[in-house]
Amino acid sequence: MKKVLTLITVLAFSFTLASAAKNTASAFSDSTGGLNDFKDFTHWSLSINGGLSQFDGDVTQKYNDIFSQSTVSWTVGLDIEYTWNPYWGLIAQFQYMPFLGATKTTEYGSNTFTGNMYEPTLMASLNLLNLFGQYRSTWKWGFYLNAGLGLTFYDVQTTPVAGSPIGTIEQAAIDKATKAGKTPEEIAQIAAEAGPRDIKDGMAIGFPVGLNVEYNFNKHIALGLNAHYRFHNKDYFEGEAYTKGVMNDGEFTATLNFRVKFAPNKKEGGHMRNISPFAYRELKTGDKNFQDQLDSLKRRVTAVEDTLSNNVLPRIAALEAQQATRPDGDGDGVPDFRDREPNTPQGSFVNYWGESIPQEIMQSAKCCEEVRGVLAAMGAGIDYDMSVYFPFDKYYLTNVAKSNVAKAAQKLKEDPELQVELRGYCDFPGSGDYNMKLSSNRVETVKKELVEKYGIDASRISLTPKGKMQNPPMKEYKNRRCDFYFHK
Repeated sequence: MKKVLTLITVLAFSFTLASAAKNTASAFSDSTGGLNDFKDFTHWSLSINGGLSQFDGDVTQKYNDIFSQSTVSWTVGLDIEYTWNPYWGLIAQFQYMPFLGATKTTEYGSNTFTGNMYEPTLMASLNLLNLFGQYRSTWKWGFYLNAGLGLTFYDVQTTPVAGSPIGTIEQAAIDKATKAGKTPEEIAQIAAEAGPRDIKDGMAIGFPVGLNVEYNFNKHIALGLNAHYRFHNKDYFEGEAYTKGVMNDGEFTATLNFRVKFAPNKKEGGHMRNISPFAYRELKTGDKNFQDQLDSLKRRVTAVEDTLSNNVLPRIAALEAQQATRPDGDGDGVPDFRDREPNTPQGSFVNYWGESIPQEIMQSAKCCEEVRGVLAAMGAGIDYDMSVYFPFDKYYLTNVAKSNVAKAAQKLKEDPELQVELRGYCDFPGSGDYNMKLSSNRVETVKKELVEKYGIDASRISLTPKGKMQNPPMKEYKNRRCDFYFHK
């Protein structure tokens, strides 16, 4: 069973590591001059941990006991981590784990054992919250999957339980030595070597796998909870050399860790643990050339504004003053020197040259005003005060949004002939396909509310998802909305 669990864990870790590598590669490949990870961030942190541990090996167990007869002990460790980016990091860890328990077998009889494990390990650490939450805007919480490889150095001392019968292996060795005519001292030595043995310089390969929940109180310190299981490739930690029907020994640890992040304010970007994945992607994919161009454009706009204020506008004012003193014979507001129709009837609409605007154009303009009035009377068009707004990357309805949907439903109920087109929008972050799907989900949510809660006939509702808005190229609350376009 442990081998199956190990295989599942390795496969799951490989999948998440591949995802982290893909996201990291995406962030780097999209970079066209944004922040430099190595110049603008610090990466190192130090963590100490302490807590409880329990040996998982061939110890005595009773059918009605929840836990085996290996005693819960204490453990302490030290981690040095290099956080490569908000998605993953590398950990060099040293963990000390004393262990003790009792065994009772036919082969070796009843014994107790005490020992110590010293385990240096190199692990990869994946922040699952950041890995699967690309648009998280907070870095306070982290949920990490840790797995790695290390060496385990251990020692163990075994003690037979007083008054208990010896095991069959030891008894067979005694019988064989007796038949061979060995002395009592030699028989005792042979019996000791056949039974459980003390180990002073044991060595094994360790495979730690675990989870870590961590909260960053500020830019300098963090506190976390760890749960690790440490697999080993040997089954001799309790001093009994089984040869069949056994599983390799392991160790479970549950600890509290305290982390200190080195020099979080030293560089422009701060510590790599102190940046959200969304902010990181924005910085990494930010186009420095575009920013330079924007700065240049701002300087040019400022120069134009100065020219307008100090040169152009004074000249325009002088011309206007000059024109105000020039004669206007027909009183149409155009001075005679520019007036191409110097005898325009008073009250006529004229253009810049004093020419009469044709009546047909005026009638068209009047018609447009009348159309607007008719549409308003019919309740047609878009009422932006009624639009529904959504949280970032979500399509559920807030209380305010539900209130606006209720207003739209009331308007539809008051005029049974009125139709409505739901137009859904998203702000800039994310791909075009993703935002098109998100805007579709938003209009579907509003339609469902109108139909199921207010009984509006679904045939009166049409859906038009518009996808992402290109401007501005950032998160923008007003672009995360659904508009009601009423018509007949």
